[in-house]
Amino acid sequence: MKTAAAYIRVSDERQEEFSPDSQLKLIREYCHKNDIELPDELIFCDDGISAKTTKKREQFNNMIALAKLKDRPFDMILVWKYSRFARNQEESIVYKSLLRKNGVEVISISEPLSDNPFGGLIERIIEWMDEYYLIRLSDEVRRGMTERATRGLPNTAPPFGYRMIDGEYRVHEEEAATVRKIFNMFIDGRSMRSISVYLGNIGVRNRYNNPLDSRAIEYILNNPCYIGYVRWNPNGRSASKRIYDNPEDIVRKSSHPSIVDEETFKKAKELIKLRKKNNQKYGREEKTIHEFALRGLVRCDTCGSTLTYAKAYKSLQCHRYGKGLCQVSHSIKLDHITNMVIQAMKKAVNELSFNVETEHRSSQARSNNDYEKLIKQQELKLERAKNAYQEGADSLNEYKTSKNKILKQIEEYKKAMLQDRSEAQGIDLKDFADTVTEVISLVENPEISPDLKNKAMKTVLTKVVYFKTENRIELYFNI
Repeated sequence: MKTAAAYIRVSDERQEEFSPDSQLKLIREYCHKNDIELPDELIFCDDGISAKTTKKREQFNNMIALAKLKDRPFDMILVWKYSRFARNQEESIVYKSLLRKNGVEVISISEPLSDNPFGGLIERIIEWMDEYYLIRLSDEVRRGMTERATRGLPNTAPPFGYRMIDGEYRVHEEEAATVRKIFNMFIDGRSMRSISVYLGNIGVRNRYNNPLDSRAIEYILNNPCYIGYVRWNPNGRSASKRIYDNPEDIVRKSSHPSIVDEETFKKAKELIKLRKKNNQKYGREEKTIHEFALRGLVRCDTCGSTLTYAKAYKSLQCHRYGKGLCQVSHSIKLDHITNMVIQAMKKAVNELSFNVETEHRSSQARSNNDYEKLIKQQELKLERAKNAYQEGADSLNEYKTSKNKILKQIEEYKKAMLQDRSEAQGIDLKDFADTVTEVISLVENPEISPDLKNKAMKTVLTKVVYFKTENRIELYFNI
């Protein structure tokens, strides 16, 4: 008996779609008629998500990840219609090709295809028609939204300071007071980052309970909604890309009340231009990505955010610190941390000790010893030892002795866990060490491009955590 996975998707435009329950019912009936097993754990559903792209379809991506495993748990993917799988023909072809290489077939239970050469042609025609429908739908929606914008009607969710009531923006008084404070503080000379830090310290949050970072402050200061206008771009999300004066934007007077007066808004806009002019050296280069070997790998130990490149200083800095959301600077010269990582990789190769994240372990890699639980127990001991020292119960020497003993035990558990994982997945640590050595050689070669070095690093590393106060790093390997 063959085993199947079921993929169910319902978008926001539900007029022509069956509900998730209805789709699943039809798929189960198909399985019963064709002697196919459908376990409950292999039912994947994305509700209220478009098929235009797979990036935001979490369940879809989980299903594809399982299909790529060496011991894949299913032989086919059943969908109600091919449009549930994808309406983007290019992505559909790529994913179906990948699945076929792994012996997995995508089957539409309501669009049966013949096994002759015409079957593949008909499948392509169905995919083309699905994509054409999506394009037409997108054009119709855009046309309607453009008409609304030209009439001064809102197309988007209300910004901070407003709520949507009966299709109109209404002032939220508590948030509106914060908006006025933001404008006044900025005009008085405060930077966007310092405003963000101040608001975070007094507990200001948006409706999603997130703090207002410096980017949110910039958006507020550039948003004409606060003086009674609506702004919308029919060709893209220009404001979200920090393009606030796009000539293609539709800006129209609306009926909703203002929060700040036009003079205040004008002063803020002029001050933004002046500050950008005076700080051109440190400004962002639009659509420019600085490639380097560690791009996207180094993380802040305080907040977990990625460290990004600061061109002016040739260093890395916590992304959230730059936005005012992290209180600890993690600035470090790029050359310095690159050398630290290379030396740490060489040490890991020599000792055949490759640290891995416990949450990334396969369930097959778990032995009778639950090393993840044991490691957490040791981490709690370490925290208690630290508290005992801070409260004066232990001396500094006693704390150091306890800390070293606990860290040694954690390292032993991690090594045992890695050994279990490698054995369960048939991984030879020496072979992996050879791969890491090849990556090191490539990274140290000045003739290799930074982009290629970065891709090579990501084949063996999942992340590098930088501990600023201790001036050390922890490497997590991709085993």
